[in-house]
This record gives sequence, structure tokens and C-alpha cells, in this order.
Amino acid sequence: MPPSSSPSRRPRARHVPVVVSSALESLGTRITMTRKLRGLTQEALGHLADVSTSTIRAMEDGAEGVALGNFFKVLQALGLLGQVEKLLDPRDDPETVAYARRHLGAP
Repeated sequence: MPPSSSPSRRPRARHVPVVVSSALESLGTRITMTRKLRGLTQEALGHLADVSTSTIRAMEDGAEGVALGNFFKVLQALGLLGQVEKLLDPRDDPETVAYARRHLGAP
């Protein structure tokens, strides 16, 4: 079978909005601070979370490609997984609250 004559195509990199990059960097800074306050190295945290040191480094650097599951594993290792429950809390979502008021008669 002859090799394909079409040039190999790489997927185009997608643009990450500045606000998303900023949020990832902020989260990374907070993970770094939390890790250091617990006296952990990146290697030790990686071991506790069962992720690689390069994943910890990427997370702390605010890299966009870190899997959400790895974030949760690190939060668990830091004793902070319970804080995830605060994310997207319907009580803090103006649209959910407005819907409840309109359709459920909630105060």
C-alpha cells in the first residue's frame, strides 16, 4: 500500500480565552501555596495524589491541559476535595434562583 500523498495534518491549537488562562494561573498559585503550607514538595504531593510530578508542575503553572480528575485527586490529597461542592452551587447561580422564583414560587 503506497504512503498517503496528503500532507499530515495536526489539529489546530484552540485559543484559550484570557479570563480562562487567568483563572487557571490563579488556581495554580493557590495549589502551590496550599502545598507549601503543608510542607509538601511537588514530588510528595504527586505521590499522595497518584499523579506525576509533571502533572503537579503543570497544574501549578496554570496549564490548560490538566485533566479535571487529576485536579480532584490533588484536592483529595490536600484534604480539600469537599470544596468542590461549592462549585456551581445552584443557590449561587442567578439563573437557577430566578427559575425557582418564576416556576416554583420560591422567595
